[in-house]
Amino acid sequence: QRCDNLLGKIAAGEIHEINDFITYNLDIRQFTYDLLSKTPDHLLVEHFYHAMQHVSILDPTCGSGAFLFAAMNILEPLYEICISRMEEFHQQNKNLFVADLEEINKKYRSNIQYFIYKSIILRNLYGVDIMEEAVEIAKLRLFLKMVAVVEVNPRLDNLGLDPLPDIDFNIRCGNTLVGYATETELDNDLNYGDMFAKMEFKEEVELKMEVVARAYELFKDLQLTSQEETSEYKESKMELKKKLDELNDLLNHKLYSSTAGLANGGKKGLTYEAWLSSHQPFHWLAEYYQIMHGNGGFDVIIGNPPYVEHTACKKYKIRNYVTLSCGNLFANCTERAFKLKIDNGKFGFIIPISVTCSKRMKPLQDILLEHGTYFSNWSWRPSKLFDGNKSANLSLTIVISTNCKANYSSFYKRWNAEVRPYIFDYLYYTNVPNHKSYTIIPKIGSEIENRIFGKVFDLHKIGNYISNTNTQHKIYYKRTGGLYWKIFTDFQPTLFLNGIETTSSKEESISFSTESSEYTSLCLWWSDFYWWWYQINSDVRNNNPSDIISLPIVDSIYSGESLKVLGERLMNDLKKNSVWSERKFQGNISRYKSFIPKLSKPIIDEIDKLLAKHYGFTEEELDFIINYDIKYRMGDELNKDEE
Repeated sequence: QRCDNLLGKIAAGEIHEINDFITYNLDIRQFTYDLLSKTPDHLLVEHFYHAMQHVSILDPTCGSGAFLFAAMNILEPLYEICISRMEEFHQQNKNLFVADLEEINKKYRSNIQYFIYKSIILRNLYGVDIMEEAVEIAKLRLFLKMVAVVEVNPRLDNLGLDPLPDIDFNIRCGNTLVGYATETELDNDLNYGDMFAKMEFKEEVELKMEVVARAYELFKDLQLTSQEETSEYKESKMELKKKLDELNDLLNHKLYSSTAGLANGGKKGLTYEAWLSSHQPFHWLAEYYQIMHGNGGFDVIIGNPPYVEHTACKKYKIRNYVTLSCGNLFANCTERAFKLKIDNGKFGFIIPISVTCSKRMKPLQDILLEHGTYFSNWSWRPSKLFDGNKSANLSLTIVISTNCKANYSSFYKRWNAEVRPYIFDYLYYTNVPNHKSYTIIPKIGSEIENRIFGKVFDLHKIGNYISNTNTQHKIYYKRTGGLYWKIFTDFQPTLFLNGIETTSSKEESISFSTESSEYTSLCLWWSDFYWWWYQINSDVRNNNPSDIISLPIVDSIYSGESLKVLGERLMNDLKKNSVWSERKFQGNISRYKSFIPKLSKPIIDEIDKLLAKHYGFTEEELDFIINYDIKYRMGDELNKDEE
């Protein structure tokens, strides 16, 4: 069905740009490879090869280089097919690709693979990280990739081995968030003080940046063309380092003088040396001037920034970020990335799912939505994207900005470990509804979800029916717990801690003015419709009051007694199917009633069928809601109400 659908869209001319490849989850690299391998047009190969040589790819928080390594693996077959086709065209016409092939044939004829890796590392890859040891590991990984394809020949000088490229100026150590990224940022710090001194300083900086840029290009060209580390090569590196150190010293003192009052958490008195050590400023405008000024920024930015709350970041303070109120470094790194890329550049980060559902992330959402972004959303159970400690128990969102005119989202993706190799093959996007005042990016992935969302978004919220005063008509729930079901009851669940009856510290209650509104609300929160609404709008982990009261409702739902009767039946069924469970933690033993909601699914389906009439859902929409996430909700991994 998917193939027929795609073939139909191709025949109709609906898939005609890169963004369409992303929307329909098509393999862009394979398409490009196939096109290059079969085209009879030598100019297409020539222009693509030369353009690819100048693509700058940055990971601004590169760590040990995993994303740069992945970028190399994507570029390598494209370099290879271009070289193969150039040789083929040259055989047919000796005037074609003479200069391009001369470099390869002169030095790398026996090992084109080595040439490809060296070209990618020097021409395409850039990375920065605040940890020096991580930077060294990243360099080592790239070197090992090259060494793996080297063939030793004892008959040749140095066993036939070429010197490894020097990538000290590609992979750098520094603080991505502190330092001058653009000329505008530098100008902002020059707004105060003597005008002539300001002009003199700016002229000096611009002159030094031009000198550094020329020195870097000379150094890179020597690496790509020289067969050995000549004296010219060594002198070039020393000169580049000297000029760069002078420029950085100039910019560091300017930044320190502009931020001394903010350094050390706003306490004056932090010395320049102490500030330099704690903040590790990295001036993108200086370090990569040929890219930031000459190209307008990086072409592609990728990565997995640190998920660190500002309260846990004690060593340094940042300033002038619109995402400061987001309170987490991943938001600031994302904002920084958009300043570092060219206007039509591409961007892709893996960040916590809170970007889609947390009110404090609104400034970050605005940045992403402004640039045309794809949001793919990934659960942490039963399997997760990463097994490491960093995000072991986090749901994640992969954000890809392509500067398209619309924004797209996927559903909340769950999967079992055995299908990990195929999870991206079954990823689908749908257009994200544009509600600028909304602080949620809904996790929907199909047209039917879009239709349902459109029908209910502007409705009244269930919070309107909650009593502002404490009454006897209460519903109890927990803020946490429950992987595939959220438990709501008209009674306080029984709990014993070390044999003493007590209540859960995670428990909350909601009051209603009448018994009818109490049980009607119970039905709404137990419905599959609520589970769908909760998943597309929340972090799918905590059952926050804001999630609960945001459920859209039609006023007619609260008229009549049908839902009240179903609510009472559901409560009795839950009690009947409940079992005693025991859990040991920190030397304590808790014994509590555990509910098995999947055994009550027939009653819940009745609730959804009744609700569908009020909401005006079609049979197709009702079927979608009733079966939403059913594989996991009705599966073997029981959703016990963990204490």
